[in-house]
Amino acid sequence: MEQRKFQRFTDSSLVTFAGETVKGEGRLENLSFGGAAILSDVAIPRGEYLTLTVTPPAQAGLIEIELAPVRWIKAGSFGVEFIRIAPESQQRLKQYLATLEDTSTNAA
Repeated sequence: MEQRKFQRFTDSSLVTFAGETVKGEGRLENLSFGGAAILSDVAIPRGEYLTLTVTPPAQAGLIEIELAPVRWIKAGSFGVEFIRIAPESQQRLKQYLATLEDTSTNAA
């Protein structure tokens, strides 16, 4: 079994994305420090480079991902890897993942 580099957390935050050939929105299926799975009806080519804006619920500040290539696609969803994130957004992502980890730990 493949060992993941970062722990993934179930999440349903709203996400908007834009690339050279596509633009749209969706909901996160899961999120980690290194990437995300996104549920969306927008057809996205594998290898497309996207910018993402994640809107976490009940948290101040958007999480902006400057560069995220699409690594896999399935009907109704796709996965991205986070390549470049500004330091402020990186900090917000860390804080948000910590709240998701607390929630999943308390639910277990």
